[in-house]
Amino acid sequence: MKKRDKMKMMGILILLLAVITVAITLILVSRLSKTAGKDQKEETFDRSVSGMLSNAYILKSEEKDIIVLYRGETYFAEGKPEKKYTGVADIELTKGKVTKIYAKPSTIKGVLTSYSSKSVQIEGYEPLSAEKDLPVYLVASSGHAKIPVRQGKISDLVVGNSKVELVVAEQKACALVSYQEDMAEKVRVLLKNGKENTYASLFVCSGDAYTVDGNKRKKDTVTDAEKLLKGEKTGKEIKISPDTGGLLYRCDKNGNPYGSGYEGDLILRKEKKGYVLINEIPMEDYIRYVLPSEMPLSFSYEALKAQAVCARTFTYGQMKNDTYARYGANLDDSIAYQAYHATTSYEVTDQAVADTTGMVMTYKGKLADCYYYSTSPGYSENLEVWNAASPGYLLAENHTREKTKDLSSDKAFHKFITAKADAYDENSPYFRWTATLSAKLGMDETYGKLKKLKVNKRSTSGYVRSLTMVFEKGERTIEKENEIRYALGKYLLDLDLADGTNKHRASSVPSACFEIKSQKKGTIVLTGGGFGHGIGMSQYGADAMGKEGKKWQEILGFYFKDVTFTNVFDLDT
Repeated sequence: MKKRDKMKMMGILILLLAVITVAITLILVSRLSKTAGKDQKEETFDRSVSGMLSNAYILKSEEKDIIVLYRGETYFAEGKPEKKYTGVADIELTKGKVTKIYAKPSTIKGVLTSYSSKSVQIEGYEPLSAEKDLPVYLVASSGHAKIPVRQGKISDLVVGNSKVELVVAEQKACALVSYQEDMAEKVRVLLKNGKENTYASLFVCSGDAYTVDGNKRKKDTVTDAEKLLKGEKTGKEIKISPDTGGLLYRCDKNGNPYGSGYEGDLILRKEKKGYVLINEIPMEDYIRYVLPSEMPLSFSYEALKAQAVCARTFTYGQMKNDTYARYGANLDDSIAYQAYHATTSYEVTDQAVADTTGMVMTYKGKLADCYYYSTSPGYSENLEVWNAASPGYLLAENHTREKTKDLSSDKAFHKFITAKADAYDENSPYFRWTATLSAKLGMDETYGKLKKLKVNKRSTSGYVRSLTMVFEKGERTIEKENEIRYALGKYLLDLDLADGTNKHRASSVPSACFEIKSQKKGTIVLTGGGFGHGIGMSQYGADAMGKEGKKWQEILGFYFKDVTFTNVFDLDT
């Protein structure tokens, strides 16, 4: 047989072996799941099952009493283990009995710093490639827990906070074990480079002494990411920590700072396209900087406290977000999450955070999804505007004296948006506005010049849910609130606000709560109200309620129905 034929035959045999292995695994899992019922005590391995269970968790292994957690189900099995063992193992089954336990005691202990669908990283170690559908076992910290170990997902863990054991075999991650559901004490904020996540070069300095991975640096010295990370593998991190009370700055190669400094640590991380910059900072300090970034200092004190609770609730809700998990971050510093400017802290906002330390908003014992925005047009919105189902605490409600409940028709909306309103937000310049669009400002690459707009559908709150843009060579229909606003922003010439202010060439219309007033000769005029998506707490409304004498709990209770307020450390997260 020729060499080429031999190679071809070998390839076919390998392919057949892989197919047979997958088929046996599927049959094994299928048979196991048939035996798994609601009553855990009745779950046993099928007598006809033989094969290997990879990366299962042995809860107990004594003679004739073996308990196994596998793919989310608990099984009781017979067998004669050589010795007692609990933890991750490969288990050999013969006719439903455990005949061999291959323990996997090799682990890396530490804080989970990043993960993706292909790799996992523990602080101080390089990323390791991971098994597909990497099993994650959550071990209860209390010995009295009803479920001592349960199988979860890697997104149940918190990057930069969760202390884990990474089970390793043949230099590959095969399971993760977490011994507690960690309360996130620190936030890892990815500091974006404009719209990009990475920097081609990065320099850090400080006006005080600082350390780089524990090595002392004198004040005013510059740390160069390229010098530290050149030749290192993707995922390598360097932690830079200031002396007590010191700040760290991103700077140029000569040590000239860009903007204000950062509290907490800065983490430089090597990635394929450059370097990632992360600010690791205690949770309450993060909220101290978010608060003045999101709400004016002149707003009422109770509104500032309500905003602090909103920001804290939102942040805890994002800690398990996996968008930036591959970079080792929980969220970023842009308005896609919430504004985070490392500016000078202020006594009034610091005190508002201190007065609400740890307080979050909950609904039926769970952390609420907390949304907020600048200005309401007098009618709150729910998740309908994002084409999603709304929880019970987010309602679409008319907050004006005119209590019309349904603004989905053009006639009802016109009456609402043009009437003199009595609403908490009426002092906001964005409460009512007029936007002038010009077709001359943009040209669609596919359809050419904009001719006119058509509103196809409104929400109950009057927000446009479907908008058709008619061009010279065709039409384009948009059905997402933020996309509608920014699509029209390309043509936005002038924005006239309720206080007489004019904004020229803004990036988007303030909200999707508008009607078309006129369309002629390439000019389209919109009249509308509000600024933002309209879901959750209105910041201008909160300010007015605070000045009226309402407490922060009353303010949040007005915008989020039937919620309660809990210290996050008392909450089962």
